[in-house]
Amino acid sequence: MKLLGRYIFMEFIKTSFTILSGILVLFLCVTFLREADDFIKQNASIVQIAMFYLYSLPAMAGQALPFAALIGTLLSLGNLSRHQEITAMRAGGVSLVGIIAPVLIGGILISGLGFLNNEVIMPVYAARAAHIKNVEVGKKQQRVVFQQRRLWLRGPDNSIANIDLVAPDRREMIGINIYKLNADFSLRERIKAERLVWEETAWRLRDSQKFITKGEAIVTVPADGEVYNIVEKPEDMGMIVKSSSEMSFKELWDYVRRLKSSGYKAVRYEVDLHGKVAHPFASLLMVLIATPFSLQQVRSGGAARGIALALLITAIYWALSSGGRALGLSGTIPPFHAAWLANVVFAVIATITVYRMQRQV
Repeated sequence: MKLLGRYIFMEFIKTSFTILSGILVLFLCVTFLREADDFIKQNASIVQIAMFYLYSLPAMAGQALPFAALIGTLLSLGNLSRHQEITAMRAGGVSLVGIIAPVLIGGILISGLGFLNNEVIMPVYAARAAHIKNVEVGKKQQRVVFQQRRLWLRGPDNSIANIDLVAPDRREMIGINIYKLNADFSLRERIKAERLVWEETAWRLRDSQKFITKGEAIVTVPADGEVYNIVEKPEDMGMIVKSSSEMSFKELWDYVRRLKSSGYKAVRYEVDLHGKVAHPFASLLMVLIATPFSLQQVRSGGAARGIALALLITAIYWALSSGGRALGLSGTIPPFHAAWLANVVFAVIATITVYRMQRQV
């Protein structure tokens, strides 16, 4: 990259990450003010609060990156345009492509950072933040013993339960094996059930059999209808089942596949799955759509005009993204289309504006 290209690239990167830092500080302040009462009531320590918000930063950054790239483009290129540096570059023989290429490379870099965050960083940190809030601060019992493709949970009556799959509404568990142990950890009883279903006020076994050890013999009896309260209510499953933000793309893909193969609709998770790719890609689109506005020779307005324009573009993107998600969850449009609706609209707008920019700048 030539010296001029490095200069434009560094201006864009510095401005974008300065804006990102400001957005994160704003997010942290707003979130803390909203949750401060809960932390105080639960006697959370300063260290616990600090660690919770530290682990929450990747999720916040993932949401903020496209808008940081948007404002970074408007301000960095806008400053060059207002100071007549764009005119000087063009007069010196620098092509329009040569001017905007470093910013586009920066947009690709930020999109790549968004993908990396979604796949590697955010799932781990989001799980740790949830653990601090629910277990360390909320004092809820941590029941998960081991989690990979299946769940191993500590249950009541000195038991351990192995669960293959949890339904999306978290009111039904599939493929249950329950091991009830004696005080010396020897097995006294095993239950195998196709389902564990929440019915009114309790979890009940369905399509199940109980294997009881009596001396050297094993007696088999039906166990349908028996209560096994692995958690107090379905809402508590949030401590056991990962949310979409706590899963990588591969984990979420596998979870959706297993849900669909078991006959469950996984629309919400499918929308979130495609969103893990669509949202980071938005950073590049924001750069593309902001570039023509930035290169206009505006002598007044400065940063205020750029921020106002960014807020307008952000509001439009948020409305399209939220509307697409709502349509996807309702089944009106397929999950893939729901996740990519805002990006497709912005890609069309960006193509038109870049084409017009070639004729006007």
